[in-house]
Amino acid sequence: MHGSLVEARNDGPHVDERRYAYLLKLTSTGTFVMGIWNVIKIFMDMFIDTEDIFLPEGVPIAISVVIDAIIMGFFFILAIAFRYLIWKGAGKEVSDGKERYGYIVCAIVLMIYGVYAIVSFIRSLVNNDFTGYDITKFVFDLTSTIFLSELLYSAFKLRKVRKKIAERA
Repeated sequence: MHGSLVEARNDGPHVDERRYAYLLKLTSTGTFVMGIWNVIKIFMDMFIDTEDIFLPEGVPIAISVVIDAIIMGFFFILAIAFRYLIWKGAGKEVSDGKERYGYIVCAIVLMIYGVYAIVSFIRSLVNNDFTGYDITKFVFDLTSTIFLSELLYSAFKLRKVRKKIAERA
């Protein structure tokens, strides 16, 4: 009857663009949500490993706990800030099409940390020096690294597809 005035755009490059845009938005959101687990992990670090509390001679344990909490809070804010930058940067790149590099740098930094944490766990596994808590941290770090690698993959594929579409236009 009545046709649409808008072109369907169901050719390969446009379908790929929608696929990679959705995947980029999904993985960036997943990366940000992993920050919630980061909060739990930091509190677990603070209260489970009490023998690791930095306790100089003559300083009461309460002051030492506060200093440890400040240090852990700093690293938590840093990790959340990185994840927030990834989430916002990827979301903006999906919506407006401008290439952004800040969130990619943050994703690479977090991915390097994830690889380090995975290798560290494997080393403790080989030395038979691990706990159930270490396994939990390993699962988190592995999941986070997979999210980040998928995010980087989809970001670069999306950019490639968008360049291809721009060249055809």
